[in-house]
Amino acid sequence: MLRATVVRALVVLVAALAVVPATALGAKPVEQFHSHFTESFSDELCGIAVDGVAVVTDNTFLYADESFKSTISARVTFTNPANGQSVILSNAGQISGPAPIVDEAAGTITFITSFKGLPEKIQAANGPVLLRDAGIIVFADTFDLETGAFISGEILVQKGPHPESDSDFALFCEVMEGALT
Repeated sequence: MLRATVVRALVVLVAALAVVPATALGAKPVEQFHSHFTESFSDELCGIAVDGVAVVTDNTFLYADESFKSTISARVTFTNPANGQSVILSNAGQISGPAPIVDEAAGTITFITSFKGLPEKIQAANGPVLLRDAGIIVFADTFDLETGAFISGEILVQKGPHPESDSDFALFCEVMEGALT
């Protein structure tokens, strides 16, 4: 469940995407999207009410083989309205992936997602870096094809410092709770 919270937080920052064979071959994208937006919202993060402001820039390429590549820069400032404490969650780099793998016999769909660059940095507003993951990390996440329910996830590749994944994604809420309360 904690991993789902982390994934949802990243989805706010990025439309999840991994290393694409088509791009390595120089294939031309069939669709290309560019977006830049700022969005304000209120939500709950790790059990804490927060007001957020997200600033995202994304360039996404979709290929004929259903693979994708996205170059993204995102920054979300979370503020606890009860005490004014703020934390900045940011990421920058490339997210890519091949076409989803559908196993109709098993009733599953698996997404392979590769993050290159800075998948996650958490810092106190106007303060020190509290958590930083950098390098390359590749996930395989499997869902029920009919209901969309999460079944399993695993890390396929991990290069660079990734204290978040090393902690089985427990550090995210520990750091957020400590900085926001």
